[in-house]
Amino acid sequence: MSAAIAATARPTSPTKRTWEGGARPRPQRGAREAPLPQRQLRVVRGIAPGRSAIPFMLLIAAILIGALAITMVLNAKMAATAYELQKASTELDVVQDHVETVRGQVNDAAAPDALAKRAAELGMVPAAAPGVVDLRNGTVTGGSAAGAPGAGGAPSAGGPAAGTSGQ
Repeated sequence: MSAAIAATARPTSPTKRTWEGGARPRPQRGAREAPLPQRQLRVVRGIAPGRSAIPFMLLIAAILIGALAITMVLNAKMAATAYELQKASTELDVVQDHVETVRGQVNDAAAPDALAKRAAELGMVPAAAPGVVDLRNGTVTGGSAAGAPGAGGAPSAGGPAAGTSGQ
């Protein structure tokens, strides 16, 4: 309805409705109406526009790309570590083989027949039977000097004779 038609139209009800929705009595014909209070205008918010889903989608895409990149970097680091571990394991095997070789050489050199042979090469003679020293007389009884003819070895230079004491 237009404003001109609304102004000339007659209401069908005996009461007139106000903007606030309350009813007020209709004035008598011929009586002068008091001026109506001014209506207060206020801003009515419209429907809020829907937010765009693009920032959310970009965030999700960034998270997925970041997770993929981190996975790839960790995978590369693990592969590099595996190669280093394999290299270190190979070096450890070589060192363990060397240690076993050296242990074998030490065991061979520590064998009694190898020790006797090496001692003979250095000019050492086997020990003779031990003798007993009598402190009252100052004599040695039994035994022989190392390298004596009865000891099975060559006589040593400057050694004492068997059966004599150095006093």
